[in-house]
Amino acid sequence: MTAVHHVGITVSDIERSLDFYADLLGGERLGPYSRSGPRIDAVTGYPGVTVHQAFVRAPGGSTLVELLQYENGSSVVIDPDNGHVGAAHVAITVTGLDDLLARLKDQGVEAISDPIVASEPMAGHRCVYVLDPDRVRVELVEPPAS
Repeated sequence: MTAVHHVGITVSDIERSLDFYADLLGGERLGPYSRSGPRIDAVTGYPGVTVHQAFVRAPGGSTLVELLQYENGSSVVIDPDNGHVGAAHVAITVTGLDDLLARLKDQGVEAISDPIVASEPMAGHRCVYVLDPDRVRVELVEPPAS
């Protein structure tokens, strides 16, 4: 492995999720785009699917968060709780964690707990999980002061 290119999250409402990831967390929006046809049917395994796709990139960063909303895909909604096998989360490096949490709270975003100070291998980093609009856990990580 040379790098993580992107993390993909399936969402129920792409515009609402773009608001969360881009506007509230300060990322750059790329899209949304709509994809359909034989190539998309084949890659997703859902004949007749339309995929609405967008990316969010942190300013100056290279890793992307990909948001995908499926029309005519599966009707199953999973519980993305981190304690469930197969669940995944994205961790986003931030500065000013306390101010960000206050801003997110004003927008109705729920934090799982108060921030903690991590141990090895992330010793000194402050971390907390918040819930995106589909209740996907998003870890906010603030590096220690230099």
